[in-house]
Amino acid sequence: MTSKSSRLSWNLARMLMLAVCILALASPGWGAGKAAPDFSLKDVLQGKEYSLSQFKGKVVMINFFTFFCGPCRDEMPDLNKINNELKGKGFQTLGIALSSDPTQIRFLVKQLGLEYPVLIGNDKVSDAYGSIAVVPTTVIIDKSGNVAQRIEGTRKKEVFQKMIEPLL
Repeated sequence: MTSKSSRLSWNLARMLMLAVCILALASPGWGAGKAAPDFSLKDVLQGKEYSLSQFKGKVVMINFFTFFCGPCRDEMPDLNKINNELKGKGFQTLGIALSSDPTQIRFLVKQLGLEYPVLIGNDKVSDAYGSIAVVPTTVIIDKSGNVAQRIEGTRKKEVFQKMIEPLL
């Protein structure tokens, strides 16, 4: 193979991989349009039980995270701001801690001043939402209880708002 055709093949392969990545990031993702699995989990601060079904009729953003995830911590203040700004418009944020010690999560919630419920998750809820392997993973659920978006990795406040506001 000549050097020129080798470069052409390599460039074509890179463009194809870039296109696949862009399509993957732009797609609604796992479960889009399907009913979000219900769960019942306890709040880390007061032990109050929360279920997804109690928020039917609201847009819900579920943020899966772990205590040791730095990017998770970085986006949580934005999630708190979104919750506070939109809660009067039929919106609710829920945090679900996975593979984390409840004592550490309580400390984190207090340290960051999070005002939305942060729940202690488990393998059952992780599996129900497509086996959460990357944190943070955020799932946005529409007013009908269907998955609208599943986002792996962090996003800025403005990006989340653009996904949420049309659903309100």
